[in-house]
Amino acid sequence: MPLLDAQEPCYMLYRLDSQNAHGYEWLFISWSPDHCPVRLKMVYAATRATLKKEFGGGHVKDELFGTVQEDMCYQGYLRHVASCSSPAPLTAAEQELHRIKLTEDKVVRDERRRLPTPIGRPKLECRPLQMMTEICVGNKLQGLAFPLQEEAKRALVQLKHKLINYIQLKVDVVKETIELVHTNPTETRDLPSRIPTNAPRYHLFLYKHSHQGEHLESLVFIYSMPGHNCSIKERMLYSSCLNRLLDEVERDYHLEIAKKIEIDSGEGLTEEYLYEEVHPQANSVKQTFAKPRGPPGKRGNKRLIKGGGENGEES
Repeated sequence: MPLLDAQEPCYMLYRLDSQNAHGYEWLFISWSPDHCPVRLKMVYAATRATLKKEFGGGHVKDELFGTVQEDMCYQGYLRHVASCSSPAPLTAAEQELHRIKLTEDKVVRDERRRLPTPIGRPKLECRPLQMMTEICVGNKLQGLAFPLQEEAKRALVQLKHKLINYIQLKVDVVKETIELVHTNPTETRDLPSRIPTNAPRYHLFLYKHSHQGEHLESLVFIYSMPGHNCSIKERMLYSSCLNRLLDEVERDYHLEIAKKIEIDSGEGLTEEYLYEEVHPQANSVKQTFAKPRGPPGKRGNKRLIKGGGENGEES
């Protein structure tokens, strides 16, 4: 715009061809060059809202603010409109949730393609009932019913009869099954080394300890998920299979799980941590606050209060 001064701010009102209930719509332009005095910038910034109100906010369709000549032209206005219509920038956490949502939608679509179709339509691939994913109303993924591998089933039976004390399971993303990793004998001090740092896992550990003079064997379920070291699909599948796996372990194999723990690394899996998780201390004693001590030094003699006589007179 040739009317702009590179050293002085100004306001401009540009009438558009469009109309609303108040009449023609206007574009409110604020020009505040970078090299103008700070005092002028402050004065114009403080009076901007007042001018717009006095002109009539209902007449103003859009506002354009510029500090350089390139912003105060038709192409600059088009860039402004495109910027306003674009979605707001997402934080890292919001971007992660967006990717997870896209992955969930893809899994739901893939699983729906595997379901049997009505008569008259071409049938897609159908899997056995135990391999199918349960989908609730609204196509929201509720839980995956991946079947247990035969070796994993035998290991759970052995754990029930206390022939072994540790089981590690993994989800096979390709086969869509829950498979056994190993059942190596494990002590409490060995648990941190059993937790992978680059892959999620399910762990069942028979925790042998003493509590109040009694020897106990408590079954602890540990779900290890090392955060962003895993792919989004792995995190989603492990989280979705978790509840169904726990139900199957407790219902079909009659294994009573004393504590369920979710961790991202094995560093904190100590004897003290497991004991406190299995036997949390109930703080039922109400904390009392001690009366603060008085100032140091002699506080003077105590005052004597005379007692009253029979008729209320001082004795």
